[in-house]
Amino acid sequence: MIHFFLNIEKFYEAELENGFEVQAVACIEYPIIHLIARTLETMEEEYDELDKFIVQAANKHDGFSIQQFSELTGLGEGVFGYRAEELVKQEYISFEKEIVKPIAKGFDFLNDPFFEREIEKTRSFIIDGVTHEPLRSYFYKDGKENLISEDERDSWGNKFFNPAIIHNPPTKNLAELILKIPIEERMQYSIPPHLKEIKDYDFVLMTYPLPIVLSKTKDGEICKKIIDGFSRIANAEDIAIWQKKLENEIAKTEVIIEERNLEREGTKSKKIHFRSNWGNTRTAVDGRIFNITKDKLKHFIQKLFGLETINENNIFQNDNEIKIKIDKEVFESEGADKTKILEACVRGRDYYRQYEGIGIWLVFLKVSIADNFIQELVDLHKLLEEETSLVDLLSHYSNNYKVLRQNLIAIERLDELEELDIYLFLHSRETNFNQNYLTLQSE
Repeated sequence: MIHFFLNIEKFYEAELENGFEVQAVACIEYPIIHLIARTLETMEEEYDELDKFIVQAANKHDGFSIQQFSELTGLGEGVFGYRAEELVKQEYISFEKEIVKPIAKGFDFLNDPFFEREIEKTRSFIIDGVTHEPLRSYFYKDGKENLISEDERDSWGNKFFNPAIIHNPPTKNLAELILKIPIEERMQYSIPPHLKEIKDYDFVLMTYPLPIVLSKTKDGEICKKIIDGFSRIANAEDIAIWQKKLENEIAKTEVIIEERNLEREGTKSKKIHFRSNWGNTRTAVDGRIFNITKDKLKHFIQKLFGLETINENNIFQNDNEIKIKIDKEVFESEGADKTKILEACVRGRDYYRQYEGIGIWLVFLKVSIADNFIQELVDLHKLLEEETSLVDLLSHYSNNYKVLRQNLIAIERLDELEELDIYLFLHSRETNFNQNYLTLQSE
């Protein structure tokens, strides 16, 4: 199972600094083809000189045995046996009954000053599943482990990621697209510089998960762009190419809500989640991010904050933004995750997170403080996060310990409440002692 490596908070802040307020992150699969090819390459073997010596000696003596090579040079027979087998594969010699003899190609190897050694190898190539153009070296290293095979399924037999862009089936010109990469640029694509021919190949359909970031600027302009969810720098060139290639589809990407009735082993259930409209953009509206209704959105907000219910008046939602107002009623709702609510109020936002493969990874919502009750609790939460002393806390509350106690109970900070009660108890004893002592002294 693939998960993006982005630090969500840092990514959000970085986008915000650049003027983009992220509203959601959708996900698609980009088609990739993994080619396993039998190639013919011209290259200098590391054993070139030794191989030439073997062919030359065999030619001079009209046949030479492995034992004779070993005795002549002092090298082990295993070395010559290994090279003889390789030279047979390359059709330079015959090797029968331990005797080496050159054949036609071997004579060319010895006598032709322009002779280029050719060798067959098995190579892997990673190519774009739409254009069939070779992809850069990133996909052979860091990016390779993030590729998903078309055959991979989860425990239910479902594909890991949806939706996907359909692969274009490999064609005859696929080999030409690899070979036409200039020799001086081939290393950037993990293509051998001396690749001469692709004799035949097999292939595996794969995909590469891509996040689509849906944002708006302060001026209300909408921005939709793809990024690399695994490495923001290493794959920048391919991302730029894909952004341009998929520009129209990306511009129409919207967040929708899907409800499905499921039945497994006789048990019926309803599943609701955010999805994207990728592949079905006929109803898309230019400049729209969210194509959802408030009544369905409630489900996700309640789930995010552990709420039994929430009044729709606390939810604001339009085509490009979701906001939630936190008041006393919301905070004191049954099951409310009060710590999470307070932290969201401090940040002014929160996000709903799903598994990337569903099609929507993140949906952000703004969080605002709707009354003085929540503001007081947020202020207290901040003071506690700053490890403010009890003396300073009481000072902040003008020594009104009753209100402080009530607020500590409200935010479920029983640890701080216990410390406050101990402090107040000891302080009251000390005060009583001082008063009694002064009374005795005056007598």
